[in-house]
Amino acid sequence: TVDPPPDLVIEVDITHLSLNKLPLYAAIGVTEVWRYDGASVTIYTLAQDAYTSSETSHVLPSVTSAVLTQFIAESRELRRPDWLRRVREWAQSQAALD
Repeated sequence: TVDPPPDLVIEVDITHLSLNKLPLYAAIGVTEVWRYDGASVTIYTLAQDAYTSSETSHVLPSVTSAVLTQFIAESRELRRPDWLRRVREWAQSQAALD
């Protein structure tokens, strides 16, 4: 009650597979985990005591694994200011839908 668990954990695991931390995150009640494996982002959401993969974030409902994967790919192709502008425009367009 004093220090609640985070709503979201982001893992980047591109050099080699590391320890599966999902059971640890579930034990402390982390609502959602995003895991990038060097090719794509998988979103895991906590249901009961285990994680299931989901196409859409529950923490940030406009965010999907496809959008996250696309942004990562674009970050390699675009100059940083252009990429940030692209992400900002996308976020503003999503806010306008709400």
